[in-house]
Amino acid sequence: MSYYVTGTRRGLGKALAWNYGNVGSLEHCDIFINCKHNGFDQVEMLYKATSLGKRVISIGSHASDFTYLHKYAVEKRALREANNHLYIEGHNVTCVNFGYIDTERSAHRTDVDKMSIDQAIDVIDWIVNNPLRIKEITACI
Repeated sequence: MSYYVTGTRRGLGKALAWNYGNVGSLEHCDIFINCKHNGFDQVEMLYKATSLGKRVISIGSHASDFTYLHKYAVEKRALREANNHLYIEGHNVTCVNFGYIDTERSAHRTDVDKMSIDQAIDVIDWIVNNPLRIKEITACI
């Protein structure tokens, strides 16, 4: 299996690219790990990847359960809804809604429990190695 991972500059994306390798383009992968958050770009990439017939694992957020909180939560909720739509259409897409992960991005949050990057990768491994289509999973400490 070949993987294309976005958001590889730091944090979970960097660890995923190291763990799975990174072919560097959507067109040359078997599995697309949609990790880079940049507004609604993850939604656009999800639709592009499924139009190419790719299996997609999108990194969502548990914050999408609380869209009244901030723009980030709304953007992640849009990703979750797009994933639901494509899953119902028969695409092999999964949205993983993580809670806090111990990365540079969440270093300022000392008031919350955080899962390790290794724990997050274990969740992704479970999805990758599962023969079933998995629409969505939430994983938090």
